[in-house]
Amino acid sequence: MDNLSPGGATPKLPLTAREIPARTLLGRNASIVLNMFNNGIIILCMLPTLTGMIARRVLLNFRADPRIAQSMLPKPFMVETYNGAAIVGICLIRLERLRPKGFPVGLGMASENMAHRIAVRYPAKGEMQSGVFVWRRETDQKLVQMFGGRLFPGVHHGATFSVQDNEDRISMDVKSDDSETDVNFSATDSPDWQPTSAFKSLDEASEFFQHGECGFSCSLDQRSVEGMQLKISQWSVKPLAVQLKNAAFYFRSSRFPKGSVEFDCGLLMRAVPHEWHQIKDISALNTASLLR
Repeated sequence: MDNLSPGGATPKLPLTAREIPARTLLGRNASIVLNMFNNGIIILCMLPTLTGMIARRVLLNFRADPRIAQSMLPKPFMVETYNGAAIVGICLIRLERLRPKGFPVGLGMASENMAHRIAVRYPAKGEMQSGVFVWRRETDQKLVQMFGGRLFPGVHHGATFSVQDNEDRISMDVKSDDSETDVNFSATDSPDWQPTSAFKSLDEASEFFQHGECGFSCSLDQRSVEGMQLKISQWSVKPLAVQLKNAAFYFRSSRFPKGSVEFDCGLLMRAVPHEWHQIKDISALNTASLLR
């Protein structure tokens, strides 16, 4: 389904678990995970719930031309506009202690992750609801690359993350495995919200992004949609003053022509307990209309 990939290009999918020797892919985690397989702890089906800590979450948000953004979405997803613009962005998130719910904290893992996404409306329970559609995900964790789309929803590409985080200042340089989603920026805490073309206040921006807890993306075989719900009990964001040096996905003119996308704002979250829940009832999204 080329329409499920930005710009109509056939997505570069990771190899399947059978195609890569487990010890090569898992590295230092191999013995632990293979023992878990041998003991029957891990079953290759979708886990219902993952839990952990969001150590750091940076949201880099852009305003985009709704018509162009809509052309990059599969049916039945619709662009959710705000003050006349599609809201697209990059979520850069450090997860710690991530594990299946009920597992000991000691089995949790840490990872740096990135998602390129867009605010959307989608049909559910007889009405249109707010969420996000994820065009692409990256991670530095080999286990996530291996099991994403198999053990839990979300296919992940590989990337290297160079991070300097001094609490009040963050610098990140992300190099994706094919350079399609490279990101480079620095940011500092901002004491006050600077109104943007999309959001006039911090409360306005916070409320908008809080509604995007349900995220959807294409399955590993690109024939269906799968979803995850991010549940955060203590939602709180702070403004960031951002110096953006590169956002390759949005800067590519073949995808977003000049003038069709502009940086809007940056937001930060820290030390947030969270859970990921698989969204199972998405039959309305996996219909023939997806294959346009």
